[in-house]
Amino acid sequence: MRTPTRMETLTTLILFTAGLSALQAGGTLTPFVSADNTNQVILHIQPSSSTINAGAFAKFGILLVDNSTSEVSLVARGVPPASVAIFGPSGGVANPAFNSTLTIVTSPDTPTGTYAVTAVAIVNSGEFAANVTLQVLAASSVTEVSTSTTASFGSTLVMAVTTDQNLYQPNSTVNIRGQVTDGTGNAVAGANVSVQVDGPNGAQLLYTNNLETDHAGTFETQVGLASTSLTGTYTVFASAAKSEYSSTTTRTTFVVGASTTPSVIIRAVYAGDSAGKPSSTFTVGQTIWVWVVIQNIGATFQGVVWIQIRDPNGVPVQIQIHIATLEAGQTTKDGIGFTLLENATTGVYTINALVSDKLISQGGIFLTSAQKQFALVG
Repeated sequence: MRTPTRMETLTTLILFTAGLSALQAGGTLTPFVSADNTNQVILHIQPSSSTINAGAFAKFGILLVDNSTSEVSLVARGVPPASVAIFGPSGGVANPAFNSTLTIVTSPDTPTGTYAVTAVAIVNSGEFAANVTLQVLAASSVTEVSTSTTASFGSTLVMAVTTDQNLYQPNSTVNIRGQVTDGTGNAVAGANVSVQVDGPNGAQLLYTNNLETDHAGTFETQVGLASTSLTGTYTVFASAAKSEYSSTTTRTTFVVGASTTPSVIIRAVYAGDSAGKPSSTFTVGQTIWVWVVIQNIGATFQGVVWIQIRDPNGVPVQIQIHIATLEAGQTTKDGIGFTLLENATTGVYTINALVSDKLISQGGIFLTSAQKQFALVG
């Protein structure tokens, strides 16, 4: 293994100090919980503990420092019952630092007690964990937030799947990685996963149904491309199932050589402010912005971006569509702003972002989708 140079180590320390200052802005020094390894990936979470009443929420700052440019995804373990864990954002690029927040939204039904919650960062197929302690006291007489659908969230699987690159050449290997959580953000271990890869002509290139998620809810497989592989857009279909959960499916695409058809990927979907800064919690009357980052790695795309927001009872409160055109290789960021008024239900809201090749009423089909949550806390 290569030993980091003095300059790399100094850069890491400078970035860590900058991230630490940002996390501590406006507060006093709070101990960090950290995890690192020989690859110089350092994960910190602040504060190390929090005490709240059932029905309230706790927020933690996350800083990850890596000596290289790496894709990062976050998942939680040990989230209390009748609660939801929301990362903002749940993934991105450490270049070489990555910042996020973990917000744990409890409900009046969350049992009192002390919980060890783990934030797991997936970096280059490695898993790095940091722990926090959350103490939940009895609900106060005035409930701050009601997560009436937490139980149903917990029984639903949520799945994401990606490839290690967007563009490949024939005679190379495609590494496929995915992550399975329940609707509350908890990693689901032991889920049965099947993966199918279809070529540009619809022919099946890979099918496997014997994969199983690990303790962080992740799984991996790969497919080799022959030297004679067709150029164009390939589609990865993935499904996950486990007893006592509702099964789920998802898809992604990659391109071999060049493609004459679009290959659209949702890179991020999150709630935040008008400047695009992520946030997990909002108050009644505050303007909420939902942002969707979409990349086209295939031929020119002209289609429809859908954004749907559902309240804690599953009732749609916002549905907006946007006709979009993306040239090959183009990435676009779209946002919509809306305000939830005084009679809005407090609790956990779900954002569904979808992309279709044309309006569904015109025979369109959905090419990709992603989901995110935020909490309205009164």
